Amino acid sequence: MIKLSHIVVVLLFASVAVAHAANEPVSQGAASVNKNLSNNPDNKGLQTASEKLKENEAKVAAKRADAKKKSDDAKSGHEGMAEHPGKSERPSRPERPGK
Repeated sequence: MIKLSHIVVVLLFASVAVAHAANEPVSQGAASVNKNLSNNPDNKGLQTASEKLKENEAKVAAKRADAKKKSDDAKSGHEGMAEHPGKSERPSRPERPGK
């Protein structure tokens, strides 16, 4: 029973990974344009689309690298920030005789 559950988990993870990779819009669009471009090599619109997809893929890669860099910088700590003293304790209130 345990072996069967391990197999099911492995298959589940594999299918999710494949599904996620197949849903990348840039790769999906590139595959479609390349297929159509092989059928119609003289189509100027498909040639332009292929160039634009390559440009967009480069932009996405740069954006992800920038986001990863910012994420790594945020995780590294607070080196560039000023240190503030800890919060002081609130002074105790004097007892009021009437209450």
